[in-house]
Amino acid sequence: MKKLFIFLLCLYSATVSAQDCDREALKTLPGKWLPQPGYSVTGKLSAAEIAGAKKVLNRIQQMFQEKYKPVGMDAYHHHHYLKDDDADKNNYGNNATYTIRNFLLVCVKGRKETSAEGVGSFVHINPGGIYDRDFSEIPIYDEYGKIKSGPGFYCLSATDCAGGKLPDFSKGYHIVEQTNSFTVWIGHEGRQPFRYVSRKEFLEKQVAICEAELKEKNKYYSSKGWKEMLENNPQSREDMLNSMKQILAIHELPLQAYRKDLKKDTAWLNEIAIVNYLRAPDANPKNNYMRYNFTTLDDVYMSVPIMPNPGYYNRSLPKWTPQFIRIDVREANQFISKNVRKLVEENIDFFKGLLVNRE
Repeated sequence: MKKLFIFLLCLYSATVSAQDCDREALKTLPGKWLPQPGYSVTGKLSAAEIAGAKKVLNRIQQMFQEKYKPVGMDAYHHHHYLKDDDADKNNYGNNATYTIRNFLLVCVKGRKETSAEGVGSFVHINPGGIYDRDFSEIPIYDEYGKIKSGPGFYCLSATDCAGGKLPDFSKGYHIVEQTNSFTVWIGHEGRQPFRYVSRKEFLEKQVAICEAELKEKNKYYSSKGWKEMLENNPQSREDMLNSMKQILAIHELPLQAYRKDLKKDTAWLNEIAIVNYLRAPDANPKNNYMRYNFTTLDDVYMSVPIMPNPGYYNRSLPKWTPQFIRIDVREANQFISKNVRKLVEENIDFFKGLLVNRE
């Protein structure tokens, strides 16, 4: 009888526990700061470089520690120091990243637990770029000796140029919002770490890419292997030759158009390149081809090529000193990150204050 009583008591306790664990109620429950999992280093950084970057990230951590109160979740900080020895020499500074990661409080079998899956938001110091695009020009050939696809430059998107306007750094920052992310680029007031590309520069790059592609194709069509294929397939010879002409035309037709554009007047060539990749608007229907055309900022398919601004950075400063910051808030409009976003928005001046004046 005693054992039955204990069993019923345990069953009742489990039932009450299951009823007490309410996911919506957990959203109002204060969370805690989890132990910081140390910091990580990538590349060969000196003790002085790490110490300098650590001072900056410690200031960011202290601000979050004091002003951000995790509710409905637990959180932790993480620091990462990066020195990419293979990075483009146009990019300046070592990259240091502060991460705040939130872990939701969840109900598991009627009990409150901390989710193992966290959502991170990041403060990148001297990132060298935005998102997965740095500010460097893309070379014609990649590290494997193959021709790179794309426009030959990293580009701003229509999202980066919200409202059909180029980024405005007159106040020292630019905000980019996407479906569920919130990004702030923070730079020196009135200056930006990238510059725009002229139509002339853009056209010259397209000519170089097309010429390189044609060189590769002609090399193949002059090869012993291609000639043997023609000889061994006499019944398909005409189709194969027609196919060859069509493939060569893919590069020859835009090449001719780009060269023609390069002969236009200086004022037109010096305008900022805003491009899309569509069929040539005046193409003969029999010779349709794709090319980069110049367009306007209100075109949803547009891209704005960018390159590093050599006059932005003070290269006499230690490479750990903050000269450009990018803040990425993931899941920005969801419960798990909306307070991180709010804190970032309210403290943009704090982040601007981290930048070392270039004078």
